[in-house]
Amino acid sequence: MHTKRFYKGLYGTNSIEFAKGLINVHPFGEIGKQHQGHVKLHAHNNFLQIFLIQSGQTEFYCGTEKTEIQGPTFIVVPKNIEHGFVHQTHVTGWILNLADTVLEHMLQREADVIFGMEEIHIVEVSPAQSAISEVFETMQKCVAEYNSQLPGRLLMLQHLVGQMLVQLYRIALGRKSLFFASSNSSKVYYRRFHQLIRAEESYKKHVEEYARDLSISTGHLSRICRDIAGKSPKDILIDHFITKAQLALSDVESSISEISYTLGFDDPAYFARIFKKRTGQTPVEFRKKIGVNNS
Repeated sequence: MHTKRFYKGLYGTNSIEFAKGLINVHPFGEIGKQHQGHVKLHAHNNFLQIFLIQSGQTEFYCGTEKTEIQGPTFIVVPKNIEHGFVHQTHVTGWILNLADTVLEHMLQREADVIFGMEEIHIVEVSPAQSAISEVFETMQKCVAEYNSQLPGRLLMLQHLVGQMLVQLYRIALGRKSLFFASSNSSKVYYRRFHQLIRAEESYKKHVEEYARDLSISTGHLSRICRDIAGKSPKDILIDHFITKAQLALSDVESSISEISYTLGFDDPAYFARIFKKRTGQTPVEFRKKIGVNNS
């Protein structure tokens, strides 16, 4: 039986540093060089990736399916989707990694945009297609801003990432070439589970209750989550509320205790322990890192 290989960081690593919990940019092709041009099938369950391939030829794999890629092209790969590359020539470009916090923040206002990013998109860049050229340009601006140290860098990155996601969604609406689309029952249940979690304000609701709402057993829900995301339903639930906590912690008006109670954690100390276990930082340390005063 095939088992998905998950990495919490980029290929071969289990950590990743996001600028203000938002975006990480890494040169495309560098990882391939370290592995003789062969990046084996793997997935990430905590961020979405956009591969901005500026030049060169590579083979893109999703499961057993292969697509020949010639730059300039960009590929959108959602979290939990297995993918890999075999580079045929020297390749250049960038990998834009978008943290869950970005997608959750977008979801609060435009859920359709995020749901449009749940399948792989492969788009060749052509000057004749203005919408595609515009999003390609936005991606390049994201890279330039990320690599700069200009004043207002993080604010500009937030703006550019939001613009890029909307542009990608609009392109997806106008294209029939959704690659590797799938609507099997497990994915339907998995998406519905996420929708139920997002609709819930409190961490207190148990996995058993979510399974009951889905009219499936707890064991069935557990198998679905582990198969698709490599996580238990409980881990997915915790990760969602820790993501909500990260967003809430960026609000200077709310104390850590208030955020804890709002999310359904009765004990702020317990909330702090879970937060540190998931993020490697206490809520106080997280706030300090993103420049929020803990007063």
